[in-house]
Amino acid sequence: MALKRQTKKHPVRERRRHLREARVLTIEYRLYKRRGILINGSWSVSTTKNMSLVGVLFTSDINFKLADILEARVVMCGLDVFRGFARVVRVEEPKKGLPYRVAVTFVDQKSKLL
Repeated sequence: MALKRQTKKHPVRERRRHLREARVLTIEYRLYKRRGILINGSWSVSTTKNMSLVGVLFTSDINFKLADILEARVVMCGLDVFRGFARVVRVEEPKKGLPYRVAVTFVDQKSKLL
């Protein structure tokens, strides 16, 4: 059963299957693959906005494309919370001077996407 958020005018049905927690953690990431081509880009560091069991939302100065595969590491107090690959599912255009908001879903290491 999905959680619901309600506004004064209209109730809104929550579409997410997993609860997201607003957590600010360190994330290290790089572009790993785009359109099936191995890239192995340079590493960047940022912070997360929220995280669930299946994905994470973070800020980035890089305008990733939908379906890009990233190599990522999310860290809390020096310990890995997540280390592996993630597929870009949403990129929010920033307001002037602000970074992009990038939503990714974690990818199984045995996936054909890799």
